Amino acid sequence: MAGSAAPPDAALQRSMERNLGLLGWWWWLRFFWLGEAIFVVYLIEEHGFSLGQVLFFEAAYAASVLLTEIPSGILADRFGRRRVLLAAGLVFILGLVTFGLGQGLLLLVIAYAAFGVSDAAFSGADQALLYDTLEPLGRTEEFEPKLGRFNALVMGGFAAMTVGGSLMVRWTPLVTPILLSAALTLPSLWLVLKMVDPPHRRGRSSVRSIGTGALRRIATTRSMWSVVLINGVSTVAISLMAILQQPLLIKFGFPVWSLGVFVAAQLLVGAGAAWIAGAAGLRIGLPRLFLVVPVISSLSLLAGVSDWPWMYAFFMLPAAGYHLVFTNASGFLSRRVGEGERATVISTASMVSSSATVVVTPAIGVLVDGSSLNAGLIAASLGLTAVALIAYVAWSTTGDTERDPNEPPARTPEHEFTIASTPAPDGTGADDSVPPFVFPRGRP
Repeated sequence: MAGSAAPPDAALQRSMERNLGLLGWWWWLRFFWLGEAIFVVYLIEEHGFSLGQVLFFEAAYAASVLLTEIPSGILADRFGRRRVLLAAGLVFILGLVTFGLGQGLLLLVIAYAAFGVSDAAFSGADQALLYDTLEPLGRTEEFEPKLGRFNALVMGGFAAMTVGGSLMVRWTPLVTPILLSAALTLPSLWLVLKMVDPPHRRGRSSVRSIGTGALRRIATTRSMWSVVLINGVSTVAISLMAILQQPLLIKFGFPVWSLGVFVAAQLLVGAGAAWIAGAAGLRIGLPRLFLVVPVISSLSLLAGVSDWPWMYAFFMLPAAGYHLVFTNASGFLSRRVGEGERATVISTASMVSSSATVVVTPAIGVLVDGSSLNAGLIAASLGLTAVALIAYVAWSTTGDTERDPNEPPARTPEHEFTIASTPAPDGTGADDSVPPFVFPRGRP
């Protein structure tokens, strides 16, 4: 189990504090995505695909994640998180350009594959970089609050971008928000170049030993693989919700240009859950959180079967469930491995979710096209609920269900509003060249 390190020297402290300041901005800018509310409509109206075919595109995305998730985690553990994050940003931008300008099935599949590769490379490396930055400072208890609040700000930004992108299509073609997203993501590459990789005190193992060691650790540790499955249920639930909410809202009679408002509401629900995820894990306790939240996320998909528009409020609950589970599952796994395998272990958790998505989304797509949207929602909801309950029983009987019994409670106040302030090189004040990433001030 990884623990907090001894107090760092002044130079290391400055570089790690600088990382924290940059990470907040990068977390928000790496996915500057204006097309969340219109990408399914774009594929149907501009390219003539059916909803079932769009679900197969999602499966292609998940398959590319599946193939690159563990290799990207191994590369991040072996060669450094920063290089992998830079490559991921470049691939994501190229994917956006291809998605916007590409014509024909092959180029769109390539675009989805690029999204999958970049997502796989981001996941694992980003969380490992955050944990590894906090570890030399002796502040790993801040991991869940910071990860949750980083993601909350991302979701809040998505909400604003979603509304802007959906309103934009009243005056521009559907492709415009997609290409603009590529241009606005470019500054994230500069932020990665300004970061530094935390030192590996134990050196770096070979690519083979990193991969086999991480996979063996998960496969032989029931408390870890069961948490991976619990996280997978929440991930599949939010993936299905994100794809099906657009046609569901159109079924309810809402015009395309208004979809951004509803999707933004869903994103804000996710942002709120991410903001409190760290505190929720401590106050509710992981046993209750890992039981109740995945089950509610799965059953909430049944709200889409109704013809009542107000049921959308229940249909979007997987957005909250995903962030509550993901944040605490990431912390649970990060604390049970060393720095040499951390990115690979976290990437493996994402790979399991992608594997489930590869199986579930085509099956639901066939059911939707062959029967009805309602049949697909019912099958997905009941199947995910069953898996959630099985995984929870496996985890709850291991005896290893605490967040981290060897770590003191978080010392960060709940109303904390600044991620980091960067000392000047002489140690006498703040370095204004790297502004701290500031959270909106909340009530004490």
